[in-house]
Amino acid sequence: MVDRAPSGPGASLDPKALRQALVETGAIGSTVRQIAGRMGANVPPVAAALTALEERGEVLRLGRGLWVLRDFSELSEREDFADPASYAERFHAEGGVGLGTYRGPITFRANEELPVHRWWPYVQGYSAEFVADLLRRAEQPDGRTVLDPFCGSGTTLVEVRRAGCRAIGYELLPPSALAARVKTRFELDPTRFEAEARSVERRARARKPGRLPFLRETAQHFLPDVLADLLRLRDALPSGDASLAEALRLTFGRILIPVSRLRRSPCLGYGPTEKPRREVFPSFATAAAEMATDLRALRRDRGSWGPAATVVEGDARGLELPKGSVDLAITSPPYVNGMDYVMNYKLDLAWLGYASSYADLSRLRTAQVSCDNLRRDEAARYLQVDPSSDPWLKEILTSIERNVRTKGSYRRQDVHGIVNRYFADLRPVLAGVYRALAPGGKFVLVIGDSLLAGTYIPGDLLVARQGAELGFEVASVEVARTRRSGQRRSFRLRESIVTLVKPTAAA
Repeated sequence: MVDRAPSGPGASLDPKALRQALVETGAIGSTVRQIAGRMGANVPPVAAALTALEERGEVLRLGRGLWVLRDFSELSEREDFADPASYAERFHAEGGVGLGTYRGPITFRANEELPVHRWWPYVQGYSAEFVADLLRRAEQPDGRTVLDPFCGSGTTLVEVRRAGCRAIGYELLPPSALAARVKTRFELDPTRFEAEARSVERRARARKPGRLPFLRETAQHFLPDVLADLLRLRDALPSGDASLAEALRLTFGRILIPVSRLRRSPCLGYGPTEKPRREVFPSFATAAAEMATDLRALRRDRGSWGPAATVVEGDARGLELPKGSVDLAITSPPYVNGMDYVMNYKLDLAWLGYASSYADLSRLRTAQVSCDNLRRDEAARYLQVDPSSDPWLKEILTSIERNVRTKGSYRRQDVHGIVNRYFADLRPVLAGVYRALAPGGKFVLVIGDSLLAGTYIPGDLLVARQGAELGFEVASVEVARTRRSGQRRSFRLRESIVTLVKPTAAA
């Protein structure tokens, strides 16, 4: 049978060369740009040729623009691919713990309509009901101390204080730390808060718009009249970090995305063209009224509140709490190669005054747990794998590096260094929590796995293994829900609840 090239703009390409380029990357897949680079061809004709082959059913287009020959549609076709089931079997064989199932609600979305939790539009994390369930099941007396080393906008802290316990949280991202502080200040006077919100609005309406934030895209983020009103409102807010001033800043920050052309779902980007228009001052007044309503409702349970929460705006890798001072730790750390929180909250950072330049954003990104926007000089320090590293991690890093070479080009050639740094970042957090926990105390982590450069990364199991190496006992790994990989939509990922226990005999 004569092998004919597809007709149209891609007809000048050698079909055998195109197929060979796809064979070389196999089930890993390649983008149009990667294939064009491998062939030494221009992108448009390669794209046209692939589209023609797709119409003939010879190639498939997967998530994030990956192309594979139909014969390589499944990663399991690769002899070197270690899938989720194989890692689960190894984990059980080596540690005696199999994957269980968690039946309760877990996702943060359930918080969006709940009093207090709805004050800040945090896009990652777990539900308030999940925390409440853990507290109910904890076999400890009221008054216990609960720690969240990645407390985000304070879901854990709010529920811990409502349950009558002492809450401690660490959070590196300033807008989230602000939200956690404000949401746990149950004593804030709602009547005074509403009155001051009205005063802020009056002052804002009477002034001229101030200077734009440093973000280059600011004028594209908002309609002109919305932008002018936001600038007036921002400059009318009271300064300082007093409880009332911070609550009003949170109210302002809360409306930034709703009145903009943007959305977070979960990553920051432009929303649909038909996004409903929302006015700045009515949005601010509505948000303030909602917060005041929630504060009044909280007062009905004032006798059961725990002490004032402690929110440390800082890095949990430097966590230093008295040894044995914590009874329970609950958290959800960033996931492997997950969201760039600095990018996702750059509006909040700029408009609330936590960053005044792109250099400020870069410094904050470098300080956070590693993500794929990590500076190259930082990733370079982790390109070499420590011989003493977890054998599983060494296998995974080697596989990522090999697959990136096979592709010929990739968005980051140093991605295995980013992953290596991620687990290096989590280790001191695990160690710090271990020291702070009382013997018999539990550390509960909600964490997901990942698929990166054609390599599966069992983030939940690797973190459990890290914990075991530091002295924890692995009590359970329960799958809470399944997710789809952004890289390959057909590939199923999971989100798990890892429970580590500090041995009762620990010194």
